[in-house]
Amino acid sequence: MKRAVIYLILSLVWTSQLPVSGNDPIVGGDLLGTTFPGINVDHTDIDSLYHIANSLYQQGQYEPALEQYNTLILSGKESADLYYNMGNAAYRSNSIGHAILYYEKALKLEPAHEDAIHNLDFVSRYRLDTFEEVPVLFLGAWINGFVQLFPEQSWSILAMAFFIIILTGLLVFLFSRRMVLKKSGFISGLVALILFVITLSSAISRHRDIVNPDSGIILAPSVVVRSSPSASGTELFILHEGTKIKVNEEVSGWQNVKLIDGREGWILVDDFESI
Repeated sequence: MKRAVIYLILSLVWTSQLPVSGNDPIVGGDLLGTTFPGINVDHTDIDSLYHIANSLYQQGQYEPALEQYNTLILSGKESADLYYNMGNAAYRSNSIGHAILYYEKALKLEPAHEDAIHNLDFVSRYRLDTFEEVPVLFLGAWINGFVQLFPEQSWSILAMAFFIIILTGLLVFLFSRRMVLKKSGFISGLVALILFVITLSSAISRHRDIVNPDSGIILAPSVVVRSSPSASGTELFILHEGTKIKVNEEVSGWQNVKLIDGREGWILVDDFESI
């Protein structure tokens, strides 16, 4: 029996996989010495692009700087700090919609990025649209806030740590001859199991947010929201640059969107960008 349990444990260790994003966030924007599997880009070129972009920004050439930053993003060098820099450059270029978009992208990768939080709050004051948010159930809001505490990779690491504690507790429970240790192993394993389920669920939720974004930012100066996915649909209301929307289904180049006040309708997919 014990041999069967040991075999099962070893199988779980080798086969268990946590969802980990393909992105490798670069703390502080330092692009040197970081490897990105599957991306074949010379690090000298990346370093050069980064310094060129920073130099252009410091010279007040914000749009060219944005182009260089965007080249880094397209090469797979995605990070919260890089999106933060792009948000600053977009704001200096008087592109409020893009500034909000990039700060939101930075916070999606690193929810606790204080500078991005501060700048997003500041830039959001320039939006023309204001809405009264539909009340959200406390439990739902609390769960969402809890999941957003850490990025996907942090939740995944925590889940793996609790998984190891589960295995350790199980082994102690099975093989220890002292009742005190057996009880300790059982209790610690049970608590770790609960925390494992919570952290794994949070990691999966954060992974889905990145792979299947459910929100976006209006980038066009103004957008007509229609009642159906067609130019002949009834005009419901107008949205302006920088407004955050929840995206639902897409039909023939039209996106169904919903606002925090509960209103919804259809806009062209070219009028916004997903976060």
